[in-house]
Amino acid sequence: MITKRIIPCLDVRNGRVVKGVNFEGLREISSPVELAKYYSRCGADELVFYDITASSDGRKLFTDILCETARNVFIPLTVGGGINTVEDFDRVLKCGADKVSVNSGAIRNPNLIKEAAKLYGDQCVVLSVDVKRVDGVFRVFAKGGRENTGLEAIEWIKRGVENGAGEIVLNSIDTDGVKQGFDLEMLEAVCAVVNIPVIASGGAGKTEDFITLFKALPGVDAGLAASIFHFGEVSIAELKKEMRKNGISARILGGTPMLNIDELKFDEKGLIPAIVVDSVTKRVLTLAYMNRESLEISMEKELTCFFSRSRQELWLKGETSGNFQHIVSITADCDKDALVVIVEPEGPACHLGTTSCFENPVFESEERQEFSYEQLFELIKGRKTEKKEGSYTTYLFEKGLDKILKKVGEESTEVIIAAKAQDKKETVYEIADLAYHVMVLMIEAGISLEDIHKELASRHVIDKKVKQEKMT
Repeated sequence: MITKRIIPCLDVRNGRVVKGVNFEGLREISSPVELAKYYSRCGADELVFYDITASSDGRKLFTDILCETARNVFIPLTVGGGINTVEDFDRVLKCGADKVSVNSGAIRNPNLIKEAAKLYGDQCVVLSVDVKRVDGVFRVFAKGGRENTGLEAIEWIKRGVENGAGEIVLNSIDTDGVKQGFDLEMLEAVCAVVNIPVIASGGAGKTEDFITLFKALPGVDAGLAASIFHFGEVSIAELKKEMRKNGISARILGGTPMLNIDELKFDEKGLIPAIVVDSVTKRVLTLAYMNRESLEISMEKELTCFFSRSRQELWLKGETSGNFQHIVSITADCDKDALVVIVEPEGPACHLGTTSCFENPVFESEERQEFSYEQLFELIKGRKTEKKEGSYTTYLFEKGLDKILKKVGEESTEVIIAAKAQDKKETVYEIADLAYHVMVLMIEAGISLEDIHKELASRHVIDKKVKQEKMT
């Protein structure tokens, strides 16, 4: 059974998330960064970020807010707004987007979809279409629903798919913000003519609207909504629980398939070991045990809950200390007798106040060795030979030397700008970008890390000789 996705949407204007009705009467809600962090850990499958006034204002999408948002999410991120050229695709993907949504830009230049799909793969290209009924005909609107293009929507969508769009987001202006349910008639008309994923947008007001959507139209792959999630009217966790009760396949947490508890192998005491890992550092934080009840609580609350073997009772991590562990994903091993729980910790994992329960000199020295430039270099080299689909590194190799050189030049300039601004954090970030692109260039040019090492070593030897000669 195909898993259905639940996708919150961040409509961003002037750096703030906003929401209105029928694309009008917009009001501010929150920071996109904070909302993104919240959705990343509360079960959203993906996240959509729209700079909704970029096209109407005739400007490029705000990248500073986007970069900060991308750094704080661990689920796929689709970004749109002011996307008019393949360079805009490149810029947004570089900021951390996984997919790029194009709307008004494709209307102005229908070849944009074809060009972007050829460069980045159709999996990166999302055609977003704002549609409204005009005299009984589905018409495409541009510039955030402000301008009637006169295009018939179904034919426009078919054309976009033929050009290489990998996904359709259908935004019904008629039902947007009304909260009376998705526009099933419009969605059915689209599903009948395309064979790629269709995301329904506009009209969700309650949990039952998603149930109705997926049951009535099995061809719809995902439901997108904004205000009902932003204002807490619908909990994503509760929504997914109801979906599963109604026989609709859903993921428990962002990007993690629903665990079938009945398939797990609990021991003779009804317990299963759970290895808890930090989502960012990848460090093992603790080993604890869960029974069926604590696992169900963990899945429902998206917070780790364990069973204490010494006290013979359940305990919610952080309930007394405040050191909660927000669950990113839960997966079982191949034998179904152990769990790995990926978390975002709020504080120390150990009752002794240390980050991990495995604090010791040996572990610390091993941890420092987990990352090396050699490992990164080999990973990048692998992308050249494996040609992994959707990989930015693969894309650079496919474009060739000129593209790689251009990126090295751009990153060098950004390092200079950040350093001149005396922004240490941004300078570090840009130097890391430059180092990565230099490694891509080295591999493309057939240069190894050893080649650079030898060159620097030879300079060191020459420098020592010069000093000795001066002394004599």
